[in-house]
Amino acid sequence: MAPTVRHWYEPIDGSATTLVRPYLRAYERHEQARIKRLRRDTLWCTTYGLDLDTRDIHAHLGAAS
Repeated sequence: MAPTVRHWYEPIDGSATTLVRPYLRAYERHEQARIKRLRRDTLWCTTYGLDLDTRDIHAHLGAAS
């Protein structure tokens, strides 16, 4: 018998299988889509001259020790 085929009555080896819970994969897909939308929306706003970035790259952090 091939090494990838197992009998139906044998227990599944948890360390040998790569089972992923579907809700975890769905969350990852939604998060990736959210980040993609955020990047696209930021690029669209930048195209029309809107700066949504609140960071001030010219700000001084004070005395560095």
